[in-house]
Amino acid sequence: MTYRPPRQQRSQESLERILDAAESLIRDRGFDSMTIAEVVQRSDSSVGSLYARFGNKLALLRAVQVRYHSRVESGIAAEFGVDRPRDETLEAAVARIVRVLSDYLLSEPELYRAFVVGAVFDSQVRAQGERANAKRRDAVARVLMDHSEEIKHPEPDVAVRWAYSNCMAVLRERITYGEGAELSGGFADEATVLELTRTVTNYLVCERPALDPGAVPVQDGSKGEP
Repeated sequence: MTYRPPRQQRSQESLERILDAAESLIRDRGFDSMTIAEVVQRSDSSVGSLYARFGNKLALLRAVQVRYHSRVESGIAAEFGVDRPRDETLEAAVARIVRVLSDYLLSEPELYRAFVVGAVFDSQVRAQGERANAKRRDAVARVLMDHSEEIKHPEPDVAVRWAYSNCMAVLRERITYGEGAELSGGFADEATVLELTRTVTNYLVCERPALDPGAVPVQDGSKGEP
């Protein structure tokens, strides 16, 4: 919680109106274009009551992020928490995971873009995003590890985490820079979902020998850190 929670019903309703207004404005126009004056006007509140809770615009973003993640991550966890069909294959599980992640994340690009960019400048926004991401990654890992016998990587748990990281890297690129993002291939949403599904599935089922860390070339003068 990034602000003091209200004790009275009236104050709670006022807070919800402020967060609703901020979320709506970010969704419509982006965080950078949103102003405190617009939030005040749309929420039918006052500048004083808003600043009494949030010291600045970034603090308001933190509150929007906390509430949004609470709502959305619960939905994602529910999607991955249901019992999988008995005949679900690894490929079907990957397709389901990629579809759920894409549906949730790409449906709210301006909100997620605000969180991604805000994380660069604010440690609290970053920490909240990392907490939400860790829960999401663990939920995905549980689904995929049910198919560990189909995963050909010598370390299935490593492969599962890496597969999730690659999905999120592509989706974040799309969220941050839009459909024309160069690093995500400039594909439309449906093509992105299809190619991500193919990429992750092929990575998990491709048989490969264990890698000797000493065989990985490292440039002179480097310690090999990522």
